[in-house]
Amino acid sequence: MNWPLRQDTAFFPPVAAPRVSGHLDCGDGHQIWWELTGDPAGVPVVVVHGGPGGAIRPYYRRLIDPDRQQGVFFDQRGCGQSLPAGALDRNTTPDLVTDMERLRAHLGFGRWIVLGGSWGSTLALAYAQAHPQRVAGLVVSGVYLARAFDQWWWWQGVGHVFPEVFAARDAWLPAAERSDPRGAFLRRIRDPDPAIHREAAHVLMMAEGQTLDLWPVAPGEDFAEITDGAVRSARIFAHYEAHDYFLAPDQLLRDAARLAGIPGAIIAGRSDMCTPPQSAWDLAQAWSDARLHIVPAAGHRWNDEQLCRPIIAELARLTGAG
Repeated sequence: MNWPLRQDTAFFPPVAAPRVSGHLDCGDGHQIWWELTGDPAGVPVVVVHGGPGGAIRPYYRRLIDPDRQQGVFFDQRGCGQSLPAGALDRNTTPDLVTDMERLRAHLGFGRWIVLGGSWGSTLALAYAQAHPQRVAGLVVSGVYLARAFDQWWWWQGVGHVFPEVFAARDAWLPAAERSDPRGAFLRRIRDPDPAIHREAAHVLMMAEGQTLDLWPVAPGEDFAEITDGAVRSARIFAHYEAHDYFLAPDQLLRDAARLAGIPGAIIAGRSDMCTPPQSAWDLAQAWSDARLHIVPAAGHRWNDEQLCRPIIAELARLTGAG
């Protein structure tokens, strides 16, 4: 889904096309798509998209200062323009961490700033904990720590804020399975029969799109149809969710000490219903080198000007431009 920008004053000007792009062969059947924008001599900022199963979006380029930073964008395994599309084999969090390090070496960067939002924050944290010596700075928003609480909140907790949306979602399930919507939807989305997984993905996507934050659904955010790409995205999401994101319980908080010495920022929208500010708070208690911003009038997505103002400001600080 290409969400429209809600406001347009905080972002850098649109970038029509990347400066250079290509596929990087991962050596195991996967090829990840990457792009560079901005100043070739600028500080590299790698942008980690959400999902799992998302993709880089053109408006992400507008988070990067074209005069001082070099934007590095990539589609994770099976996502966007990466090949093979929708592939689940050898598609795990450790694989994605390895891909990021492979991409950094391929592009010749000694260190880079890492920016991740939503699931991208999860992967950004996992990468930074695995390769702290390669991270010049770390900015995460919409923090998702993949704990049991975080999964419960996404599947059931937010339904206390949007009871009518979740009631409509769960009404699609047989009555006997409604007490465990996570298990019921994951079984169907992972089912090999397109007639089953496509409809389940559509129902889940409609509910998610209406509950990411407290803002009304905006024009252009239409969930009446589901594309083949959205189905692939949902199946990648279900693959990761069913395996607890290929992380040990509480791994990202447990290993937060590995972030010591990395300057960074944690940014949460007060109205973010997908990844509530509690997760950002918990991470901030474990990572003392990060600045915590809880933004009163902000939601979850990177099309939100209020959320992106501190993201852009923190990237400028870490770049040395602010």
